[in-house]
Amino acid sequence: MRNYKCYGTKDGRMPMTMPDPADFGDSQKDAITMYHTEDGKPVLLRRSIALTPMPWCVQRGTSTVFFSYYRDAIEHCRKRGYKVTEEG
Repeated sequence: MRNYKCYGTKDGRMPMTMPDPADFGDSQKDAITMYHTEDGKPVLLRRSIALTPMPWCVQRGTSTVFFSYYRDAIEHCRKRGYKVTEEG
């Protein structure tokens, strides 16, 4: 069985040619930066709006890794070879 996630923008723009990180924010987390893997899959760096001990998270597919510090989240992305998605 496969699970699919369908992404769209908050304002309903379609088709989504180059998404903006803000399009993936919600009532609990703000999306800060969008990365991509070597094969082009999206990776999101998000920050919790609520005060929590580990406010930063990196989401790739259904996997989420939490961090206490921004620098640790960035280092995690760098070590895995994620590249920042450029607007264009």
